[in-house]
Amino acid sequence: MTHPPLPPSTRHPHEPLPHFLQRLPPFQPPHTTTTPPHHPLPRWYWITNPYNPAGFDSSGDVEGFTRAGAALLGEFRRAVECAAQEEGGWGRVEGWRGVLVREIAALARGFGVAGGKWMLFPSESEVNEVWRVVCEGVDAGRLGVGAKVSTSGLQGDPARLICVYTRDFTDVEDVRRVLEGLVAMGLVRADMPRGITYKCDAYTHLGIYENNEYGIRASIYGSSEMLAGD
Repeated sequence: MTHPPLPPSTRHPHEPLPHFLQRLPPFQPPHTTTTPPHHPLPRWYWITNPYNPAGFDSSGDVEGFTRAGAALLGEFRRAVECAAQEEGGWGRVEGWRGVLVREIAALARGFGVAGGKWMLFPSESEVNEVWRVVCEGVDAGRLGVGAKVSTSGLQGDPARLICVYTRDFTDVEDVRRVLEGLVAMGLVRADMPRGITYKCDAYTHLGIYENNEYGIRASIYGSSEMLAGD
């Protein structure tokens, strides 16, 4: 059986890691880029953990999850609207919010879309080196199922984004293991003023970001809290 070729923005099977890093450095000064003007840079470069044959498993039912998750959010929204009209109704909302978070997690597992990622934001001057260290960790099986790096700043911010993925955001021990791997590699410190955050793909599919109308925390884990044992 012939498999379709991998996109050039991905590390190829058996490609030596130094060759991949040299072929696709996240930051290239304008005068060194080898990409023709009519072929713009892809938004992301990717690397997959060779010890996880499935890699970034795309077999999940995103459409089914999004439909079911939207129904849950709609029910919660209507319940909150009713509570706002009842005396003392707001006292029940926080409990409902906790139930909503658990139900979304259960849906994500059931539909196979439980992936998530720790996020790093190195500057342009640091991104190539930070990406190299992350790739070495992924290649050695010390991190999650894979990682990606943005090829340009996001929303006008020159800082780049590196996502280090785990397969299941509800597997707290695995999420912690990957965080501790980042600490061991010198990319995260316990005494960082703000630390780094972990977001699940399920919330992205449902459009749940910071300051959302449901009052759900968009970043489900923080490095400072997790390293402190919370």
